[in-house]
Amino acid sequence: MAFSLPEEFFDRTSTQLLAAPVPQFLYAQMFLSAMGLSLSVGSLASPGRAPITGVGADYRDFNQDKLNLASALPGEILAVKADFNAAPGATLRINRPKYESTTYTAAARTIALGASISTTPIQIGETQNNITLYRFGGPYDQANSRVAPFPIEAFTANLGVHKVAQMVGNQLSYDFHKFIDAVHVLLLDQAAVTVYPDTMTADNDATVAGMYPFTYEQLNRAEQLADQANLPTFSDGYRCFVGTTLQLKQLKDDRQYQRASEFHKEYSILFPSYVGSVGKTHIFKSTTLTITNNGSSVPIHYGHYIAPGTLMGAMGRPPSVRTSTNDNFGETLYAIWIADLAFKMANNSFVLSVRSSA
Repeated sequence: MAFSLPEEFFDRTSTQLLAAPVPQFLYAQMFLSAMGLSLSVGSLASPGRAPITGVGADYRDFNQDKLNLASALPGEILAVKADFNAAPGATLRINRPKYESTTYTAAARTIALGASISTTPIQIGETQNNITLYRFGGPYDQANSRVAPFPIEAFTANLGVHKVAQMVGNQLSYDFHKFIDAVHVLLLDQAAVTVYPDTMTADNDATVAGMYPFTYEQLNRAEQLADQANLPTFSDGYRCFVGTTLQLKQLKDDRQYQRASEFHKEYSILFPSYVGSVGKTHIFKSTTLTITNNGSSVPIHYGHYIAPGTLMGAMGRPPSVRTSTNDNFGETLYAIWIADLAFKMANNSFVLSVRSSA
């Protein structure tokens, strides 16, 4: 006897959520921690209206999906952590001493008996850097090249499997952290000095994969260049190297590194991403660094050798989630994040771009 299923039977969507891989956003954590900032989403509502809460199961926060490689890097990376109450476009200027190099021979500095010492003064040199506030926002509409909101429909919110407002809040928080991290990665890529593996002099030198892996000698040379440039160290006397996962895998395979590296358990408690120390360098791992193909389609990995005082940061109004008053009589809510922030390199000679090939 033949039978058929009635039309009332349909697929169901589970309230359970699967994990999605999310980076740690190492530089975003460093900046936000040093500046004392966070993005609080809270309840989403248009001004003067009740929030659209809706129904459905709770939605997981993107922090639960993060690959927990690291706590925040030392805030000493920021030379300036300014909080000034100003509108976007305002500029804060910071002076820097300028030390002149003259003649330092005994013959040149000898003052003969009876000689008249000049009273014509020498001017003390000084340089100046500045940082300007801008208004930033997100998310970003890739198709139309503009900042645009996420919508929350009151009707849809009452039919959802998960709470739509929480979904939007989660996406806003993810977008904010990824933006902060990406800005700092690109800033640090602008280092004044690039350190390549031995015999490599440019990105395009790598014509096949495996030609120029990251090496202990290269890391050691970065430390030597930093010492030679008189770059400062963090409070523990070390500097930091942040590398890609492949760079650190290649480094661990280097026998010179295996013999020379040390592991300090007390340090790894503070910095879970801590891999080891070599010379006067603490080594960290990040999954959001620049990896770009060169002219031969060989991926080039960009690591950062960082001294304190490399970057500057400033804040006007703190980050916040905003909603539009154009909400179709409370039926459709539009939400974005906005922040008045400033990011800049304090001195691009305080970071070295450490590059290698896949």
